[in-house]
Amino acid sequence: MPGEPIVIVGGATQWPGNYRGLADVLGEISGSEVHVAPITPIDWAAGYLRGFGQLVFEVAGAVDRALLGSEAKKVVLVGHSAGGLACRVFIGGDPPYGGRRYSGHRRVSALITLGTPHATPARGRLADPISRVNDLFPGALHAGSGLRYLSVAGSAVDGSSSARARRRYEGFDEDGRTEGDGVVPVGAALLPGSETLVVEGLHHNRRLGRWYGSDGEAVGRWWPEERRVGGSLVGDVRP
Repeated sequence: MPGEPIVIVGGATQWPGNYRGLADVLGEISGSEVHVAPITPIDWAAGYLRGFGQLVFEVAGAVDRALLGSEAKKVVLVGHSAGGLACRVFIGGDPPYGGRRYSGHRRVSALITLGTPHATPARGRLADPISRVNDLFPGALHAGSGLRYLSVAGSAVDGSSSARARRRYEGFDEDGRTEGDGVVPVGAALLPGSETLVVEGLHHNRRLGRWYGSDGEAVGRWWPEERRVGGSLVGDVRP
């Protein structure tokens, strides 16, 4: 509901400061406080070597800070790219992950993922971590208990016309001649069992072009209507 704090969990190549513009837009649209989990590319690199438990701990800490002093009992998680996978682990379930059992679903009302590679890639360093997340916490695991899942996929680059995008997409789709956000093909970004939304013209990140968090119009194309202040959109912010 409007007023619930929002926690942004960033991707493996992004610094927390890269999400200031998105945080500003979300705060204006929702009327809520917006927090960014302090996860850096260095943390992600360490996670590939030691396991991703520390990343999930940082998500938990950001949720704690967001709820501290708030009348709300739950937050909205917005996970960009691989950050959506960390959110799914934090939401958790019965199986332990890295020797610890997570139950963040009790403190999350909605998970919105932006260009998150939910489908297990055939190769690459994310193949094993994604496979593990999908095995332990499949699909929209807690949708039946009221947690809303929305997976958003950008459709900005056709792999049939971009050799670079096609190579990236082939990690998830054998052909690669498909639509996607320039990094993740549409099919891989749609979590089974979740609400899904494909947004034309949005890239994976700002380095590629207009992305999920570029401005008010871009964010307004995927942010849920019922969570907007007065149902209105906001003006542009810096890309």
